[in-house]
Amino acid sequence: MFELIYIGLCLLVGFLGIGRRGGFLLYAFLAVVLTPPGALLVMILLTTRGKKRAKA
Repeated sequence: MFELIYIGLCLLVGFLGIGRRGGFLLYAFLAVVLTPPGALLVMILLTTRGKKRAKA
């Protein structure tokens, strides 16, 4: 049962990675290797969405 929850969380992290640099496969793989919370942390740190700056 634990394995199914783990795989589900890994897939969830992968789906959250869609549209970001790296995409589904990268973040799903990182979730399997680093654990889902570790992959989420990497996703947050690497793909920060900065505000667009207005030209003065």
